[in-house]
Amino acid sequence: MYDFRVSEKQISEIAKLQLQQSLETYRAQMSLLVQICTVLVVADATTVGYAVQQQLAGIIWVGAIFPLTIYLIIRTVFRLNLPILATAVSIESEYPDTAVMGLMSTFTAMAISPTFFERLRSATAIEPEAARLKALLALRRPSFGGIGHTKWLLIVIGIGQLVAPFLLCHFAHWPLLQHKDAVQNIHLTW
Repeated sequence: MYDFRVSEKQISEIAKLQLQQSLETYRAQMSLLVQICTVLVVADATTVGYAVQQQLAGIIWVGAIFPLTIYLIIRTVFRLNLPILATAVSIESEYPDTAVMGLMSTFTAMAISPTFFERLRSATAIEPEAARLKALLALRRPSFGGIGHTKWLLIVIGIGQLVAPFLLCHFAHWPLLQHKDAVQNIHLTW
């Protein structure tokens, strides 16, 4: 009969591999987040630039979807990164090395928040696995790397892009959805 017990040496090798994969996966997801957000910011700026060039206020409304999309993507990526952070913090807590600080533990405590780090570390220490997963799912999403401020900035930008067309229409006399020359041509033909 096969013995499914794993030796201490094998556990540490598995833990090293999981920690390495956690770091690589986290880095890849954060790089992808930056790339996606960059594309969405450029798309938003292009939409607003086109609206200004054409002097069509209503086109700015299209740009309002970009800040909302950025916010939703940030939330989604954080949710996807939570198990990665939990795995790395759990391994670093289980195999502490006093000579070297744990990268993900330090990052979580410094970049996210010390409070969230403690809640995450406490949740990863819970046994059995079902209770641990329930505790991890119950973690509230923290203000990640200034995302609390970013959230409000994205909300202000989105509201601004919803209100700006009305202000441009009223004060700058830009048409909402039809170019000025097209309106003048229609009046001339009547």
